[in-house]
Amino acid sequence: MTQTQHPVPAAAGSTAESTAERMMRLTGQHVGAGFITRYVLGQLGVWIALMTPAAVTLSLRVGDVDPANKAASLSLIAGLGAACALFANPIFGRLSDKSTSRFGQRRPFILGGVLVGIIATFFLGAATTIPMIAVAWCIAQVGFNTALAATVAVLPERVPAHKRGRVSAWLGSGSQVGAVAGTFLVQGTGTQGVWMFLAPAALALVLVVVFVAGLKEAPRTRAEVGRFRLADIFTALWINPFRFPAFGLAWVGRFLVWTALALLTTYKTYFLSDHLGLPKEALPNLLFISMLALAASVFVSSLLAGWLSDIVKRRKVFVIAASLGYAAAMIVVATATGFDGFLLGVVIGGLSQGAYMGVDYALVSDVLPDSDTEAAKGMGVFNLSSTVPQTVAPVLAPVLLLIGATPGSQNYVALYVGAAVFALLGAAAIAVIRGVR
Repeated sequence: MTQTQHPVPAAAGSTAESTAERMMRLTGQHVGAGFITRYVLGQLGVWIALMTPAAVTLSLRVGDVDPANKAASLSLIAGLGAACALFANPIFGRLSDKSTSRFGQRRPFILGGVLVGIIATFFLGAATTIPMIAVAWCIAQVGFNTALAATVAVLPERVPAHKRGRVSAWLGSGSQVGAVAGTFLVQGTGTQGVWMFLAPAALALVLVVVFVAGLKEAPRTRAEVGRFRLADIFTALWINPFRFPAFGLAWVGRFLVWTALALLTTYKTYFLSDHLGLPKEALPNLLFISMLALAASVFVSSLLAGWLSDIVKRRKVFVIAASLGYAAAMIVVATATGFDGFLLGVVIGGLSQGAYMGVDYALVSDVLPDSDTEAAKGMGVFNLSSTVPQTVAPVLAPVLLLIGATPGSQNYVALYVGAAVFALLGAAAIAVIRGVR
């Protein structure tokens, strides 16, 4: 997978290079339509492998193994997996920044992470006890988040600033498109056995290999990346929000909105079955319909928002509007009395989520500290804003579900009203960011 590099000399008298310009000169690789297509599909592959269990198959397997305590068991497993993702993303991103491998900084971590995740996914599909499921899901989270940390670093490192809104839009829709693609595959594999886990993983591997095979990297020297120290593992988890307040507020805003999103995503299966009373055998089809509607909404609005943000050269207004829209969507879901009402809330949420995700990567790339040398660390820390909520939501959810609940029942209305409040707080955090439009 090594490739001969043909560095392009810098133009005489040119101004200081951006990180993307420098990488283009060192690798000789132009960031055009072909590169962007492979990049977007490669990241989509990782999301397919990760989001299919998170959105559908993990809850089904937990329900089969522990039907009496499925909600509590799922909360425990989701929380443990999210905690592993929380550490894996920035730590392995930092290790990627420090890599001097002749295969490059990003490629070994992208491909290696995906392979580890796929192996863990096989054991997840074969697991017969809750502890086995928990261990397999934790390893899968570590593997796939390692790949995501290295993949997302490509945006500030290789994509020119004037293209970031559009590329961010494609990347922003990856998680939802990945979830619906995986749900579609599960329609064909059924909801028993290992194939509902392995079919999405196989597709993911193909997409990742195509991207990695076409990614040219200039190996870095130890003098360039600095000596690796044990302390780097701990500093990988932190960027001082007081020193970089714009980055800190962007992190907080995304954390709050993603907490709202995690409350919807994690418990939607039980909302449909336990709150709306829909039969279990209908759930795969209904989940596919809702995920397809969500992905389509995310896809359309993210592309539109990303394109418009590049045109008007503004980011904040799109993110604030999207946060408010998502709050409204949670109220619609909370008051739904049937699948149609739930689906309407999902569509509104998808349009809002897409507008947010279509711009927030571009926004944080504009305020990312030390993007020249620590892009993966910075993006890894930012990605904590979407992985920490996966830990927080399972802790908050049981509390919200008990508010106003009758004995033996759970209050899903309170759960999604709480999600709306988090989204509103997220809008407030983005509104006070200074130094970026």
